[in-house]
Amino acid sequence: MTDGIDLNIFDMSDRRVLITGAAGGIGSAMARSFSAHGATLVLADRNQTDLDELAKSVGGNPLCLGYDQSIPEEVEKLAAAVGPIDILLNNAGILAMSPLQEQSTEEITQLIAINLTGPILLATALAKGMITRGRGVIINTASQLAFTGAMNRSVYSTTKAGLVQFTRTAAAEWARYGVRVVALAPGPTETPMIKEIINTPEGRAQRLDKIPMQRFGTAEEMARLALVLASDLTDNVTGHTLVADGGYVAAS
Repeated sequence: MTDGIDLNIFDMSDRRVLITGAAGGIGSAMARSFSAHGATLVLADRNQTDLDELAKSVGGNPLCLGYDQSIPEEVEKLAAAVGPIDILLNNAGILAMSPLQEQSTEEITQLIAINLTGPILLATALAKGMITRGRGVIINTASQLAFTGAMNRSVYSTTKAGLVQFTRTAAAEWARYGVRVVALAPGPTETPMIKEIINTPEGRAQRLDKIPMQRFGTAEEMARLALVLASDLTDNVTGHTLVADGGYVAAS
């Protein structure tokens, strides 16, 4: 069609999609959204029990694979096990909050391994097949904190800033092969990851005060944005990070 949007552009029935961190708040919403649009799913997470429960709820008999993203060898095994992938939702990550000077070497190393090294290793491994086939989309889950500082989240913010830069540079390298690399940077989103931060009236009010739209995002909103980024609607978009934070960064 020449006017408007053909909604068939969101049809994922011919796409095989790997979602990491699939058992988490945003990851599970992504799984439901992409399944609803016909995608063949491969779900990966370190929590096998929650992963199996998610598989039952989304239907379609997805392949479920447990792995630990902090261990490079397990990331390599995951990449080998999934087979050809059209879309990678590079979503697995952890949040750790504590004063920088109190973080142990082990805590810092784990944050970097899970939030930065693991996603880079997985994207690089799966991009090889995408390059051979001449098409593919990689969507890295970053954070609004890649663009602004935050107390007690120095290393977390650093890993997400690194992921944004990886998105840019990988996009520049792989564009010629038909592989798009983009990032989604959610702001504060109501998921289990930040439940402890906003479960008191004081904590909730403190976070909302930084958001001009005066509300948190939802996992479903982030999943819909990922669907748009993965679709042919954004076929000319690569290297870009879409910030969905209710104005958090703009106001900082």
